[in-house]
Amino acid sequence: MENNLFTRKKTLLIVDDEEINRDILAFNLGNHFNIVEAGDGKEALDILLNDKHKIDLVITDVNMPFSGLEVLKVRQNNPKLKAIPFVMATTELHTEEECFKLGVNDFLRKPFPTGREMDFFIARINRLMELYEDRSILKEVEREKLTNLYNNEFFIKYSEEFDELYPDMAKDMLTITINRFRLINELYGREFGDEVLLTITRFLNNYTSNNYGLAGRNAGSTFVMYCEHRDNYNDFAEQLIDGLHHMTNGLGISVRIGVYPNVSSNLDKEIVIGRTKNAADTLRKDYSKTIAIYNEAAQAITLHMEELVDAFPQALEEEQFQLFFQPKYNVQGDKPVFASAEVLIRWISPKFGFVSPGDFIHLFEEHGLISKLDSYILKKAAELMSLWKKKYGIDIPLSINLSRVDIYRPNLVEDIIEYVDSNNVPHECFYIEITESAFVEDAKEVLPFIGRIRSNGFMVEIDDFGSGYSSFGALADLPFDVLKIDMQFIRSMNKNPKVKDIIKMIISLAKMMDSITVAEGVETEDQYLFLKEHGCDVIQGYYFSKPLSLGDFEELIKKDLVK
Repeated sequence: MENNLFTRKKTLLIVDDEEINRDILAFNLGNHFNIVEAGDGKEALDILLNDKHKIDLVITDVNMPFSGLEVLKVRQNNPKLKAIPFVMATTELHTEEECFKLGVNDFLRKPFPTGREMDFFIARINRLMELYEDRSILKEVEREKLTNLYNNEFFIKYSEEFDELYPDMAKDMLTITINRFRLINELYGREFGDEVLLTITRFLNNYTSNNYGLAGRNAGSTFVMYCEHRDNYNDFAEQLIDGLHHMTNGLGISVRIGVYPNVSSNLDKEIVIGRTKNAADTLRKDYSKTIAIYNEAAQAITLHMEELVDAFPQALEEEQFQLFFQPKYNVQGDKPVFASAEVLIRWISPKFGFVSPGDFIHLFEEHGLISKLDSYILKKAAELMSLWKKKYGIDIPLSINLSRVDIYRPNLVEDIIEYVDSNNVPHECFYIEITESAFVEDAKEVLPFIGRIRSNGFMVEIDDFGSGYSSFGALADLPFDVLKIDMQFIRSMNKNPKVKDIIKMIISLAKMMDSITVAEGVETEDQYLFLKEHGCDVIQGYYFSKPLSLGDFEELIKKDLVK
């Protein structure tokens, strides 16, 4: 049996308000094509848009109710209709110019031809359909499916042709990358992520339509644009961010833009694109900036980041990641008492030396590595708590900060239970820290997770309270045991009297909810005395101790806790 995919007859839509004209065309063309008929332009559009028939070509009259010209006007703004060739049947030569302006592909004279002339017309429309099919195939090959922008291969090809077409024009190459896009997909879903991508696509299409240039989607959340040089892209960036802000109802999605100005046509475009990415990647940790211009220093920073990502598996296997501990002190008694600690992670690399968490935490979040690191931290913390119980005969509570990405991990709560139970750690000594922004922005996902954590006896801390967008009233809806005041409040309390009032309000509200308050980042005696006076329960910071290595922390345990 023949494969009807390849033997399918093409389908023609004949549109004319005179039935005799439709009958003549159907008689002459019916042996070669499937025929569908419509009595006017509105009926034709209904057929074309309802997907009941796959129409390969339209032959339409000009003069009829809802004329052929009106159909062509609708077609101009509809990508689906523009993918179908149109032939205009007419006796009026003066309408041809207007039809051409509206995108018609060919004409059929009335009265309709017969004999060899009709054979020639059939050959012509067959060729027209073949050309449209070829163009459609090329479009599928050269365009990225979701955004319909050029894929990387064809973007580079057309960039080189752009150089040939405008050899004297100064040009810039840009990459636009969505910050933490993997996290956006995980938090809000792929459909939302796709709409973010399409918002940027529409912006780039509008820009390149009104300026010399072309745009493409390089990969994932990165777009590329090659365009006429301009001195700065501040307005470009502001308008793009405003569009994203409007689309997301102020969610705060940001981008980083790398610019390679005045590109030499002799440079390999793949190399130029790589350099714009290197420039943009220097902004990974600095969301206060949007645009970075390529230079050698930018490239060196990005190459280092790539090395860090590549080094992660070996670093984890070799336990290059070390737990440090920030002691916490109860301050509401006669004198401060060391009682617990926050776990911090440090990377001590044989190759790179000390690697700051500011350099690798966001990097690992973006590359989907943070969950493995957090699992390592949770497991190690539980093992150490068990070891201290055996060595010193006491339970020392620890707080572990979870990345918001972890909340979406299947079986995370079960994993935590396994880590602590296999080490005989009391659940109430294991504190899980989650940032305020995660509580507020992702409440639908976070609250059930927190409910399961607390129902299993673990303690929950809201970290960095005051750094996000929550109101004091929102506290009533948040299930937590400990409220950590953001260190920025502590640092600015002596500069701005109103900040002290805010801190007092936070402490009072927490007490009303039977929750413990923790102040982090305390460095001076004035800060300590103010917090103690106004009822803050626990303090951590350099006033008492810097973060300690395992060895130094155990010395503190022996000095302060072991009888």
